[in-house]
This record gives sequence, C-alpha cells and structure tokens, in this order.
Amino acid sequence: MSGNTYESYSSSFRSSSKRHSSDEGTRKKADDDYAERIRNARATTGEKKAREERKTEELYDENLVKLGFTHPAKGIRRVHIILIDNSGSNKAIAANLREGSGYLSAVLNVIDPESQFAFNYFSDHCDGIRISQVVDFISPDKTGDKILFSTVKNIFPADGGDAAEAIECVLWDVCNIDFGDVTEKHLYLVSDVVAHGMGMDSDNGCPNQRNWRDSVKKVMETFTTFEVVGCGDLPKVGELQKQFLSPDKVAFDFIDLSGIREHRHRLGIVANAILFLVARHRGLQAVELFLSSLYEKWLSDPVFGENTDINARAAIKRFAKYLDISEEEKDRMMDKIFV
Repeated sequence: MSGNTYESYSSSFRSSSKRHSSDEGTRKKADDDYAERIRNARATTGEKKAREERKTEELYDENLVKLGFTHPAKGIRRVHIILIDNSGSNKAIAANLREGSGYLSAVLNVIDPESQFAFNYFSDHCDGIRISQVVDFISPDKTGDKILFSTVKNIFPADGGDAAEAIECVLWDVCNIDFGDVTEKHLYLVSDVVAHGMGMDSDNGCPNQRNWRDSVKKVMETFTTFEVVGCGDLPKVGELQKQFLSPDKVAFDFIDLSGIREHRHRLGIVANAILFLVARHRGLQAVELFLSSLYEKWLSDPVFGENTDINARAAIKRFAKYLDISEEEKDRMMDKIFV
C-alpha cells in the first residue's frame, strides 16, 4: 500500500464502479475510460515513479482515538471485525496495515459503506496490555478514516514469549462483544502462526487453560462467517492454520499466502486479501469492482517491479480461486478486469 489520501483512493475506486451502472451509456463510457487508463498504466510500468506520501499533519486528532470494544452504532446491521497478529514475527505486516489506514478506509467505504468495522491488533499473554489493542467500531467514511488513523497511532508492536499466539483467547473474547441489533457479523483472522495447542514447536500453552477448539466452536455459533488469511512464509504453518476451519470451508475461507516467496509481494497482498473477502460478502459485482480497481492500482503503483503486469495478473487470478463460481465465469471476469 502507498501513502495516497483517502480521497484519491475513493475517487479511483468510484470511477471503476460506474462500469456497473444501470445506464448503458454510462457503462460504455466507464468501460472505455477504464481500458484507456489500463493501457496508459501498462505503458509506464517500467518507469520509476515517486510514491505519493499522505499528508497527515491535520489528520491526527487525539479526541477521535477509540481504543477498546464498545458496540456498533445504532441501526447498523452488518459488521466486519479484523483480528491482526501484531507479534514480532508479523510486525512488518501489522505495521503496513496500520500505515495503510487511508487505503483500508477508502476501499471499505466503496465496498460496504453501510457497515461498520473494528480491528484488534493482538499478540500473546506475555505482552500484558498489548495482548489486545483494539480500534472500536467505526464507519468507513471520512470521519472514520480520521478515527482509524488517530487510533492506530496509539497501537504499538508487541513481542516476546513462544511462537504460538493467544488466538484461542482473542477468538473467545470477540464473541462476547455487545453487537446490539447487528444481524450479519463477519470475522477475519490474519496471522502467520496458530493458537496454543495447535501444533507449533514453540508453545508454552494457554495460561487460561482455554482450548482453541472451544473458541472456534463459539466463533462459529456467534459469527455469520469466519475466514483466515495465513500471511506467513512457512507452508507447514499454513497446514496447521487449516485447523481453524472445517474441511469443507478450507478451500474458500482460508487464503494461504505462504507460497508467495518474496516478502514485499506478500506484504502488498495481505490488506487486499482482507478487502477481497469483504467484497466477496457483497457479491460478485463488488468483487469485480474491487479486483479491477486493484489491478489498475498495481499497474499505476508498481509494487511488483519490472514484471508488474505479469505478477499483478497472477495475484488477481489467485484471488479468483476463492470464488465459488465456474471456470467459465472466472474467465469472463478476468477478461473484463484485464481488458
């Protein structure tokens, strides 16, 4: 993710959304404009570009800091809670997610503007008060962007103890939130390890004697969906992470990024894996909108180097694996995205 503003990301994604307008003329113009932007972006992927830095002098507001879970706003029917491993082994990815708050807010506003989001940066029992550092429920509008930016400035890295993290307790506790009138609850876990008792070589056990299976069972009873993003680089840990889900859910609800060998590529994909899952809950049109905008972003801001187009297409196609549609439907979607 780059440091662009909330406004620039929001404008870019909304331009792509016109491709799904009910008006044929608007759709045709939006398709033509998108194709032109893609052609121009492809033509300049080999050029070195200065990355835009977000101006944050007037963005931070101490009065907007919202640490700790309360409850969603009145009238909210759909929430997304994102649990992010904030431990030492995952510190670069956690930091990237914190620094990309403007991107997360802007894209979430386009994908699901009527929902609210909360973030829990978690670690292990030995980290004291840093075991659970929470951004309370916010709406993904401009005020929510400021709240998210201001709050993550008060969230700090945590490190220490064994390799396993307190995921069994984090999952248990998130089920006890006061959800009010919410009827649709989505939970996302982002980690490079597993909970205590799930098979990590370095595992001192849960001091609360909580069994991770009980926590997962409670999650399944509480949340509408539960999805896992494995953001580490060890395939053997990816195999352990499959235990969070029932065998019939693994194929579509576990995004395993351990096969991506380059750390900078994995770093650039984690946030987008979360956003892809959010878009998936809003339907195929939202997925196509998100992936089209993401492809354009990656071409314009080439995180993949001189092979940006090839690598960006591969990453987009990797997301398509997690769509429960036919191969023909996937091919049609890819054709529209890659023009």
